[in-house]
Amino acid sequence: MTLLEKTQKSADNKVLTLYKEGLFYKCYNQDAMLFVNKVKNYKVSSKFIKYIDDTVYSVGFPAGEIAKDTGLDFESISKKLGATHYEVQEKKVVFFLADTSVKDDYANWINDIRPLPKHSIAEEPKSAYQKNPLDTLHGMIENFDLANSTPMQGLIFIQELKNQLKS
Repeated sequence: MTLLEKTQKSADNKVLTLYKEGLFYKCYNQDAMLFVNKVKNYKVSSKFIKYIDDTVYSVGFPAGEIAKDTGLDFESISKKLGATHYEVQEKKVVFFLADTSVKDDYANWINDIRPLPKHSIAEEPKSAYQKNPLDTLHGMIENFDLANSTPMQGLIFIQELKNQLKS
């Protein structure tokens, strides 16, 4: 099944599908929205796919999480989704939803999760914290949005702080 087919299937209001991809279960677009809103608030990945000519949103978690005693088994996922039942198929698990309106807020959800602009020292106002250069660093650290930053953005931010300390 292609990524295009998976994203088209995610628009179906009657089902949520988790695809087994290697050692992970993944879901896309509307299914990803529903999963993070109802089941578990995982980080949502977004990537522009050229042949689809659109951004694809996805959520994935290790398949081993299902086997562990984490409360993330198919039965509990089904209950949290309000599904009538689910089917484990060869490379996917399909949850049949009782409420067919749960995916209706997808457009608003996309606007809420769009990535924030990159953090940069250059973005700090020049007049802020003029008393002491350490106050500037303190303010930058305090204003850095760690919860909505990727690990790479965090590393870049730390490097920028180190460069600021040198100058």
